[in-house]
Amino acid sequence: MQNLKTLLFAALLISGLASLASISNSVMAIPPTYLDAEYVFGPLSGLSENETGAIDWIIVGNWRSSLTNDTTVQNNQSSNVFNAAIEMIRPDGTARHTHTLTDFTILNISNPDGNSTLYNGTSTVSLQEGPALDIPTFILKSNDNSVFTIMMDADSVDNHFGELPIYGVSANPEFMKPADAVRSSNLSVH
Repeated sequence: MQNLKTLLFAALLISGLASLASISNSVMAIPPTYLDAEYVFGPLSGLSENETGAIDWIIVGNWRSSLTNDTTVQNNQSSNVFNAAIEMIRPDGTARHTHTLTDFTILNISNPDGNSTLYNGTSTVSLQEGPALDIPTFILKSNDNSVFTIMMDADSVDNHFGELPIYGVSANPEFMKPADAVRSSNLSVH
């Protein structure tokens, strides 16, 4: 069962990255303001398990952040520092719906290890009943901005997203080039 979960998660993450690979500048699917150094963005994915360990929900979406290694990020900074559109769907393809995570306000910043920065704060999360305000939210960012791990306090959102983190991966700038430039670049395939 664990191997199936790992395989499913890897497939979700790879498909999200592959979808970004098909975007080119000529289509302008990504606003040019997102391509500057101010923002990082990309796909997100995760799984939600029930009490037996079976997968209840597949979680996918997109995120955007201006959280960087820049020392100008301060406590109590809010608004556009981190936003996400979170789509959830049952493994059988039913009950598809979307949530948003917005208004992330940083309460404190720490460095739990030499490779990441932890932002503790609160956010607004859209739920079926309406917006849930001041939800304790933790964002762990790798120092190279390539991986973001998002956790919302499960009790504050009625365990809707489960207990597992949601992972975001930064879009590779190479994928934003026109298709012919991507083919001729030195992208490594693993």
